[in-house]
Amino acid sequence: MLANLNYRAALLSRVLTPDGGGGFTESWQTVGQAWVKITPLGADEKFGPDACETRIRHRLVTRARDDIVDGMRLAVGERTFAIHAVLGRDATDAYLTLMCEELP
Repeated sequence: MLANLNYRAALLSRVLTPDGGGGFTESWQTVGQAWVKITPLGADEKFGPDACETRIRHRLVTRARDDIVDGMRLAVGERTFAIHAVLGRDATDAYLTLMCEELP
């Protein structure tokens, strides 16, 4: 399985900074690196009166670690993946499965 972890990814965490007007500015900060395997799962499209939205879902696998949680992102080159679910948190699991959506 280790040989299949062939993409180097930056682990991104959301940072909210006060904007001085009562709101916040969102940015993403690199908090670590991981090797991952990327497997596309599928895609769907939503059509509206003025737009078409495409969602592409992927399963990413990485070595087990405690600092990856839902809501974080992984950046692989120019591609960014939003982590929606983290599976495999048992003490016996050597790998984590990350259910992700590729962001445009």
